Amino acid sequence: MKVLVTGNKGYVGRILSDLLIKENIDSVGCDVEFYPGQFNDHKEIPTLNKDIRDITIEDLSGITDICHLGALSNDPLGEINSELTVEINYKATIRLAELAKKAGVRKFVYSSSCSSYGANSEIVDENSELNPQTHYAKSKVNSEREISKLSDSNFCTTNLRSATAYGLSNSIRLDLVVNNLTCSAFTTNQVKLLSDGTAWRPLVHVEDMSNAFISVLNAKNSEVNSEAFNVGTNDDNYTVREIAQKVEQIVPNSTITYAEDVNKDSRSYKVDFSKIKQ
Repeated sequence: MKVLVTGNKGYVGRILSDLLIKENIDSVGCDVEFYPGQFNDHKEIPTLNKDIRDITIEDLSGITDICHLGALSNDPLGEINSELTVEINYKATIRLAELAKKAGVRKFVYSSSCSSYGANSEIVDENSELNPQTHYAKSKVNSEREISKLSDSNFCTTNLRSATAYGLSNSIRLDLVVNNLTCSAFTTNQVKLLSDGTAWRPLVHVEDMSNAFISVLNAKNSEVNSEAFNVGTNDDNYTVREIAQKVEQIVPNSTITYAEDVNKDSRSYKVDFSKIKQ
């Protein structure tokens, strides 16, 4: 096994790379390196410093499996330039999957998102209707559909719809809800909400999210081929206000506050994670 991790120097990619090293799985990365790590002495997998749009079939020589994380990574960033979001998150993803199949790669594990469910009042599972609200989420939904079409007995594809990640990484992200509220509480004593806090968010620790990729790599093709899995646990569905209350309890001298003129967040989804547990 030789695994290519795209976006290996991003928030999740660094943790996944660490786990692959610990598992003694031969791995390489591909990252444009917009986000350098905080620790120079950190052991890393060899990395091709390259935009995912420029990957060639020669770059995939010897690769048996791909974990595709590289993307413009959240809703606000995806809205800045929708055409760029489509180009990087969708078109480059499908191109990479097609190149991988031609190169003889065996497994293609795609980092999708529970944000694909968008606005749902009911508990959703992998068979629920997808209702993406943003260009980022739409890019995930469209990529999933096209990737699955490439599946066959020799090319196993899996879509991992991860919950909202939290936790430490050498490339820390502070825009994610738990990390954001915790950082705000620690630095300003305000657990500052930018919405009314009623929207539901499922959560997953960044290490658990990374372990899901390794589980798919180690799984039989018959168990994961052309499948989607929600990545998280049923115990970790919270409203944003409930998350804020937990942060307020944990961070000393912090208080929940609201930004001016807050509105209800249309992105709200409570997710069933029974499938991946089974």
